[in-house]
Amino acid sequence: MKAIIKGKKEIAKGTLWLEFALEKKISFTPGQIFYINLRNPPFTDPEGDMRHFSIVNPPSRNEIIQMATRITESAFKKSLKELPIGTEVEIHSIMGEFKLPKELSKHVVFIAGGIGITPFMSMLRHAKETGLSQKITLIYSNRDRESTAFYDELSQMSQEMKNFKLIFTMTDDKNWKGENRRIEPDFIKEYLSDYKEDYFMFAGPPAMVDAVRKALKKIGVKGKNIKPETFTGY
Repeated sequence: MKAIIKGKKEIAKGTLWLEFALEKKISFTPGQIFYINLRNPPFTDPEGDMRHFSIVNPPSRNEIIQMATRITESAFKKSLKELPIGTEVEIHSIMGEFKLPKELSKHVVFIAGGIGITPFMSMLRHAKETGLSQKITLIYSNRDRESTAFYDELSQMSQEMKNFKLIFTMTDDKNWKGENRRIEPDFIKEYLSDYKEDYFMFAGPPAMVDAVRKALKKIGVKGKNIKPETFTGY
């Protein structure tokens, strides 16, 4: 379907946010991805002009799609950054099984590394809007405060949502006074008292996702309670 770039801005150091106005309303589940095709982009490479990204807005905003991505030197990312407001693009398939569990009594733990926060933003915004009773904890790891996307909104959510607990960890920020460790077995055990019964969803760069998966298995979390999503660069 056709869409128009409606808005764009840098929301954290090295992170670009875009909003697309759609020609018709859509239906999706928080955590899903969409494919976008750029028409005659200013930069091209052998990988082509189509990529997929997580949707960050809640399903109630079904007349738009919002996304956020790390800014890199890839042709696709450079094109996204330079295309002006009003540029027409093509939005394709919405898909993905990275979704909240249907069992509302289950404590869900989100673990996000960097831009891996994006699918969780749609889930959390949906949970806030609908008053979802599910207990959610977010552990969000970044190098520093400056590069942490959605920092203020997440902090506000943690104050307003009684079932939401937020844990930031900044692994390379000398000015950060809070948690600074990487997400390893002892970290998880310290913050989550019933971790063997919790449902873990985690997203981020491949190395981070692999490390979290190994940490969860090491402390005895069963495979049925582990749901990863790997983010690769473009």
